[in-house]
Amino acid sequence: MYSEDEIDPHRETAPHFSNPFANDEPGDENEPWRNGSDTNEAGKAEDSAEENDNSDQTHERHEHNHEDQPTTSHPHPHPPPPALSFTVGHLVDRSKRTPVYTFSAVTNMPRFKARKYTGVERSQVEFERLETHLQATYPECLVPTLGPGTTTSKYVPEYQNDRLVVLLLQQWLDRVSRHPILKQDYELRQFVEAPFVFNPALSNSPALTMAPTPASSSSGFFSWGKSRQQPRITSGSTPFEQMLETTSANLGVFQRNASDVRRWHGRLARTQARLAVDLRDVGTKLVSVGVIEHNAQLARAFKRLGKSFLHAGPCSQTLANSEGSRTWAVLGLEAAACADVQRTLQCRQLIFTEHQVAERQLERKKQAAAVLRSSSSINPDHAQDAVAELAAAKADADSRRQRAERVDRVLSTDLRVFEYGREGDIRAMFAALARDHLHIERQVLSEQRAALEFVRQGKIRGAESRAQQGTA
Repeated sequence: MYSEDEIDPHRETAPHFSNPFANDEPGDENEPWRNGSDTNEAGKAEDSAEENDNSDQTHERHEHNHEDQPTTSHPHPHPPPPALSFTVGHLVDRSKRTPVYTFSAVTNMPRFKARKYTGVERSQVEFERLETHLQATYPECLVPTLGPGTTTSKYVPEYQNDRLVVLLLQQWLDRVSRHPILKQDYELRQFVEAPFVFNPALSNSPALTMAPTPASSSSGFFSWGKSRQQPRITSGSTPFEQMLETTSANLGVFQRNASDVRRWHGRLARTQARLAVDLRDVGTKLVSVGVIEHNAQLARAFKRLGKSFLHAGPCSQTLANSEGSRTWAVLGLEAAACADVQRTLQCRQLIFTEHQVAERQLERKKQAAAVLRSSSSINPDHAQDAVAELAAAKADADSRRQRAERVDRVLSTDLRVFEYGREGDIRAMFAALARDHLHIERQVLSEQRAALEFVRQGKIRGAESRAQQGTA
């Protein structure tokens, strides 16, 4: 039933590596003008000398052709850009509490010890550790949201779509490996090369702490009359910050709507599952009636109708599995991704706030150094301490200024990539759901046509038998 591309939330953003190890510059044999340019220029010079007595128009034509001739310099071949690609294999063991995956990696980055890794096994917990490390280490980047290790929900608890889990994991690895900053991370290399369990050391620096997620508004008595407006994530003084405010508000609305759609899809899946059970029960009862019926024509009709209901039951269960697992998982992932984007935007404001605090601290250190310099009695120990504190404050302010300058540049690109990926994920999800519905409806329609043809044949046979009895 499932085609190779029916569940592909990463189709629109699939990586295309055109052999990163190949030389980007074409060879000299493909560019004859590089080898023959000197000869051509000499020929042009000889022609111009022989035709010097001709008209000025011909002389100008030769000079024009000489200027259009390319240079003879041989540019040095540029090294290929750093590339990293992953290919997820399959789930090794589902019997454990958390799934374990196998994947292979290919890279040309010099910091890796090898160019190709195969048969690497990592559990869902280790992938979650890597995601947490990337979020804590790079608060200025939009770290892709890791998919769930399971598609089992309370609506279809007995169904597990392992292929969807693998595809969502492949999507996450592809997006991380294409990010220009995340793919350079040291722990990502350790994630690939570690021979045993991967357990990164998270940084506890105050500058790298994640901004807290705003708590949801309470519905108690003492919360009556309080404003439910979300806190602002920027000052809104520039067009880019206004765009970030609009994006945060739109993602908040989308997150709430996606959560509602996810919940209602789950209820629809539960209804479909109940309908599947009822269809099977009705089909079984109709077949039983056909078995005990003494009228042969009527018995065949009951059996055929029961067969139609028995065929419709698994079709309804398939739709329940599709709506309660795939749609449920993808919409939950998109809602979590919106929450991660909002948290990243809050981290941006935190980075700018820390930069302003560092600048004010630097100004105070400068004022203290100026007061100490103007003093008549200077203690050497105090002077050395002041100079050291001023240098530390300057270094801290410079590093925070660089991060503040980088965050908007990185965030602008990451937001465009996020919007493109979100659009592709939702489109692919609904396209796969529509293909499933269409496939199931075709099966049901084919069964109904067969039942209708059976009824028509029964009518014909009944009319013929009655005609024969009348003739007799």
